[in-house]
Amino acid sequence: MTRILKNLIFLLTGVMMMTSFSGCEKKQSYKVICPRGFENVKESYEPGEQVRVNMRFFATDTSYYFYSNDVVLKEDYDPQEGEIFSFTMPEHDVLISMYSENSMVYDPSSYVPRTEEYFIAQIEECELVFDYYEATVGTDGGDGYDEFAIYREKDGRLFMAKYSQWSGGEKSCRACEITDTIFNNCMEAVDRHNMRKWKDGIAITGELYVVKFREAERTIRVSSDDMPENGLEAFGEIREALSKGWKFFGPKD
Repeated sequence: MTRILKNLIFLLTGVMMMTSFSGCEKKQSYKVICPRGFENVKESYEPGEQVRVNMRFFATDTSYYFYSNDVVLKEDYDPQEGEIFSFTMPEHDVLISMYSENSMVYDPSSYVPRTEEYFIAQIEECELVFDYYEATVGTDGGDGYDEFAIYREKDGRLFMAKYSQWSGGEKSCRACEITDTIFNNCMEAVDRHNMRKWKDGIAITGELYVVKFREAERTIRVSSDDMPENGLEAFGEIREALSKGWKFFGPKD
């Protein structure tokens, strides 16, 4: 009986130690990066935590635009707290950006129509927030590529450019304005397939797929060279979201 009692004590002690050690594990936390003037911003947040930050002080005769490439911001307003932004913390840092402009100055001569030519001219000046690239290489049917690139203007609005070049032909570039929904659908596919953590996967021959996107203050690149067995499903979902957006908003000619 004494031996059984000793073994039971050792077993219980081991369980208690394991429970104690597991409770000491520190969960990964991430930052919310905001412009100056934001309040109630904690040093870090755990994934799944509800984030609620606000900005109270606004200059008169000024228009403000807020956006994030990392999450969908829910906006609200309170007379005491000002503009309130809330979202669920993902498993990465979040950058909230702000753009402001004088709303009382209007110069009719400075108005530029937002045409396809306008968007193409803006490409070099705007931030690339999402890019999807697919290419066929080394095949008898002819090499080439299609690319969808989403850019964000300084006022937060998005537009998309489509690049194509096949079988040695000329490179084409078309562009159109889009809604945030298309960008959000692409990022939902990235999250659903856990694409940020792809590594040491399988590669395919004759084809290449690449996705790039901005997250907080860095650019993440994911390719078909390191994808899991069902990786083509992720690229397919992104391609479908972008193609539908292009079909709806893109040039009709």
